[in-house]
Amino acid sequence: MATIGKPIFGPNGALVHDGKYGIFPFVYESIAKKKSKNRDVGAVEIKATQNVNKEAIRAMLINNVIPSIKANWPAYLPKDIFIQWDNARSHQIPRDEEFETTCHSEGFNIQFIYQPAQSPDLNVLDLGLFNVIQSIQYQSFPKNLKELIERVTEAYQMFNPELNKQIWISLQCFMEEILINQGGNNFIPPHKGKKRLERMGMLPEQLEVDKNVVQEAVNYLNNIFIPVHQGQGIEEDEAMQVDAD
Repeated sequence: MATIGKPIFGPNGALVHDGKYGIFPFVYESIAKKKSKNRDVGAVEIKATQNVNKEAIRAMLINNVIPSIKANWPAYLPKDIFIQWDNARSHQIPRDEEFETTCHSEGFNIQFIYQPAQSPDLNVLDLGLFNVIQSIQYQSFPKNLKELIERVTEAYQMFNPELNKQIWISLQCFMEEILINQGGNNFIPPHKGKKRLERMGMLPEQLEVDKNVVQEAVNYLNNIFIPVHQGQGIEEDEAMQVDAD
């Protein structure tokens, strides 16, 4: 499970925070019961978790992800944090007391939100991080699971904060295109010349969207949804049930 945030640069361009909160393997330790050419009896082995279900996700969040975010969060920033993840079946937000305490202790208010369905363009991991660490990791030749984990972790640590910054700009570009296309993803990925703008010192932190684009998107949303009371040929209780389903 990989976590990434927006990097922070100072007024002089110096890196203040790289936005990295860790990458954590789903593994467990096992004691070897038999001797082999690779290890002795009683040796500790690292094995991959075969079923990454909601219980495994919960344990990963409580034991690794959330503590790492708290430990690396810049002290001067507000502690209201939204963690976006995709709609994988195992990505269910725990509601038990221990998990709630973990999310809201030490002054933090950590909440989880889902990215829109079928929208990989709205996931910064898919926009750049995974491709980068895969390309770096593929240059190595790990012989076992332990070495693979080490290589992937090294690739994550080598992820360039400057590239991370550009990825967050790309995310805003995709958001703008989605507004223009009224929620659709039938568009050509935009190219803003981010590297060139970065060299010129003109790469913005936030993109401005034309107010007409926003208004047209709002008008479209207002027109495609029919209020329940305007439904034709449906009793009110039945209409409410259809809406709930």
